[in-house]
Amino acid sequence: MRRRQFLRNSIAVGLGSMLIPRWLHPLLARSDHLRDRGQNRILVILNLGGGNDGLNTVIPFEDDEYYNLRPTIAIPQNELLTITETLGLHPAMAPLMDLWNDENMAIIQNVGYDQQDLSHFRSTDIWRSASDVDQVISTGWVARYLETLYTGYVENPPEEPMALQQGSTDGLLLTGNEGVPGVIVDDPSIFYNLVNETYESEYNNDPPETAGGDELSYVRQIDNNSFAYAGVIQAAAEAGQNTVEYPNNSMGTQLSIVARLLSGGLYTPIFLTHQYGYDTHNNQLNDHNNLLTVLSSSIGSFFQDLANLGLKDRVVLLTTSEFGRRPFENGSDGTDHGAGAPQLLFGSKLTEGIYGSNPSLTDFDNNANLLHEFDFRQLYATLMTQWFELGQEEIENILFQPFETFSIIDNRFSQVSYPSNKEAVLGIPQDYDLSKAYPNPFNPNTRLHYAVKERGFVDIIIYDLKGRKIFHPVHEMKPAGFYNLNINGGNWASGTYLVKMETKDFRQTRKMVLLK
Repeated sequence: MRRRQFLRNSIAVGLGSMLIPRWLHPLLARSDHLRDRGQNRILVILNLGGGNDGLNTVIPFEDDEYYNLRPTIAIPQNELLTITETLGLHPAMAPLMDLWNDENMAIIQNVGYDQQDLSHFRSTDIWRSASDVDQVISTGWVARYLETLYTGYVENPPEEPMALQQGSTDGLLLTGNEGVPGVIVDDPSIFYNLVNETYESEYNNDPPETAGGDELSYVRQIDNNSFAYAGVIQAAAEAGQNTVEYPNNSMGTQLSIVARLLSGGLYTPIFLTHQYGYDTHNNQLNDHNNLLTVLSSSIGSFFQDLANLGLKDRVVLLTTSEFGRRPFENGSDGTDHGAGAPQLLFGSKLTEGIYGSNPSLTDFDNNANLLHEFDFRQLYATLMTQWFELGQEEIENILFQPFETFSIIDNRFSQVSYPSNKEAVLGIPQDYDLSKAYPNPFNPNTRLHYAVKERGFVDIIIYDLKGRKIFHPVHEMKPAGFYNLNINGGNWASGTYLVKMETKDFRQTRKMVLLK
């Protein structure tokens, strides 16, 4: 068996593998750039497991049919949090109103897919794999996205993980074609202790001379990488902080860990979090209220924390749920599995509040479910295009087909705050700096970030290894501040390049690799 195939098969069996404990699965990606503060944008995906009732989350109170279809579980208009002339939020979502009023919250109405599958398991797989309903795909869209950016990640482990998953043992989102580019951790300290308690020095010894010796050596390499990640995560947790008190529940804990790790210098681009319990077949009024209370208070605390830490501009949070609920209530004071439902986005760089129309409560699909207006993969395509700045061809390779996108991210900002939280708040760097390229290796686009301590002339030049000048993107007077630099190597040959930044008082060189 080929080494790579063995690795893929051994990891893909799941996070409960006997060879590698589930808390030890690392992201094996080329991510040296993650050590540079602030140059990555962060995506937090929060899954509402069970199928969230969209009609009782974003409520079309002006439509009389809402109250006709739900005589028992409809939310009275006088209790709603009104956000438009026709829509209101569930009253439990009051902690989100500041985000809404500050235009840091968006609602995408009627999200679903054709021929909605009403099975929790199958629909969850569809959302995580980004497949059509009649396709079975064994890889997740997040893993494919990471593998697109970082080729050869299995053989070249990173300094830091590129994805962290909390609150779920389902690894499909992070199952790729080459391996599992992600690590599951509930608490950094516990993770670190578990890893160290299970470490055995014999892992550093030569493997036995057997038919499986090569594969065993590779598994040991994976384990050793896990130990290294434990230290990195622990160091970030110890260096980081939370500035607000989070709700004392699993959701609050998960988001507090994300903020703490980011503030401690762990710039992992994707975090996966989970809240379960949304399968509200009965007792929905009480259960759904409790769920939305936990959700809203946790998200509210999270973004206040990020704002205090100077990280708010770098994070977008997306909620997902495998399906919505039926438009009409059942006989048990609840709702059954449905189809289209709203998904929520949070972040300071959102451009609009509501996308799409209010749901029709008279025109349903063949199963008497709400019609969807947007395919869920449009959300993925939009975030990859506008937040992570991937090209259309790359996105089509990840999602297997093109999807229309929303105009949802305001990209009219060119300066980033990466050296430290304090400097991010002040907006003035305390020193000069040239970041490592991201992504690296790249094809054909990558990004650099640089800091200018005080006004002066700045040169940034790119050379090949023979010392020939390839590109001279910066040659001008610059005021003090933080800057982005986009690089396109489409016309360059594959190979290693040197990026040199020079001012009167500063000189620094970085290496980047173009792989075509």
